[in-house]
Amino acid sequence: MELQHRAAWIAVAILFQACNEIPYIGNVSALIPFFLLLGSFWALWMALRPGSKKLQEQSLRQTQQTHLWKRVVLILTLLVTTAGALQFSRGVIASFSSPQFSNDGTSLDTNAAILLVQGRNPYSDSNIPELFRRFEINANWTTPLRQGQFADRLDYPSMSELQSILNTSLKSGDVPEFEAKVSYPALSFLTLVPFALFQNYNVLPFYMLSYLMIIILAWRAVRPELRPWVVLLAIANVPMWASTIGGNLDIFYTLLLMVSWLKRDQRWVSAIFFGLALATKQIAWYFVPFYMIMALQHYGWKDAAYRLAIAGGVGLALNLPFIMWDYHSWFAGVMAPIADPMFPMGVGLISLSTSHLLPYFPTWVYTVLELGGMLATFVWYWRICRARPEAAMLLAVLPLFLAWRSLSSYFYCVAFPMFVLFSAQAKPARQRVIEYLRNRETSGRRLTSTLHV
Repeated sequence: MELQHRAAWIAVAILFQACNEIPYIGNVSALIPFFLLLGSFWALWMALRPGSKKLQEQSLRQTQQTHLWKRVVLILTLLVTTAGALQFSRGVIASFSSPQFSNDGTSLDTNAAILLVQGRNPYSDSNIPELFRRFEINANWTTPLRQGQFADRLDYPSMSELQSILNTSLKSGDVPEFEAKVSYPALSFLTLVPFALFQNYNVLPFYMLSYLMIIILAWRAVRPELRPWVVLLAIANVPMWASTIGGNLDIFYTLLLMVSWLKRDQRWVSAIFFGLALATKQIAWYFVPFYMIMALQHYGWKDAAYRLAIAGGVGLALNLPFIMWDYHSWFAGVMAPIADPMFPMGVGLISLSTSHLLPYFPTWVYTVLELGGMLATFVWYWRICRARPEAAMLLAVLPLFLAWRSLSSYFYCVAFPMFVLFSAQAKPARQRVIEYLRNRETSGRRLTSTLHV
């Protein structure tokens, strides 16, 4: 009953985030996405709260008043599954169409895989003119930089400005106003090499398969009584479908993190998958302190050190060839999200400035706020990790809400994985050892009795 109660709050969080995917809702007011994301965080916190005795007694009584809101949430979630099913259908159709890149991260990663197959260094040879000659990319799907013709400004350029300056820069052959670097670790494009080898540049099937793997993993991990919730939340999860169809890398690294936390009792499996996540996208690096805290509290210092060494080794091994190939280009690429002068944007605290309700503060102010948020979440996770190890899915990305750039996609892959983790039939390692010894003792007694007879 407690798990069903927490699943209802996960559904509330997904509903809040799904509202953020309503077309043009941000044009009505920039504060709407801000409050929708805050509402989803509140619902996720309610799902994390340990059930009190009073709450458990109310659940046992199952009064009509206490469960009316859950029925409303269930009905609304069922209605949203229509949108989710449409998104799924759209993704399936798009998987058999020509490549359509709705973000430059996917196009740059695909281009990086092509460059690698050609024997060229993806980190040093990536450039905007070649990218636009190879793919049909909308100017609005690029990442503009505050340099060149965009220097000395903070407000995000309009679509017409982006297209005009892009056309001008492409003619001159120098495009300093747009991000051209491969900005992720190597596994982000190594997974796309098979598409480059077969010259099929529609990589959407890979991201669709990643989300389907998350659903299959959830189905196998949770208690049988909660499997209807798996189907319901997976289909109604419009935000994750939007990220999947958009080819966002968050889907893949989320899959790797889920396996790492689900298999946390198996040191090597957990650490290897965590290392793969670290080699995929920088946001996974935010999970390192939480993984260490989880390993410390559940398995001790020695095991935590082994796990971090294994994960770090896997992440380094996948990136080491490119580091040795051209260290400066690799470092400039993976540090681009921090070092390059990007425009402030997002649904977090920065939205109060982009909507001109507050002035723009210096970038170091947002950095300090983000670091302060990290320290707070570290302390918070240390206190609740034993009872709520799944809280890392939320707490690791929560400080990004205070950052200079707080894109909604950073937070879309939190609710469903968190539901899977707290619903999984995972047992602590100590409990498994005790059950093993008990079964062994029981088997020994049976064998002794048989021999005696």
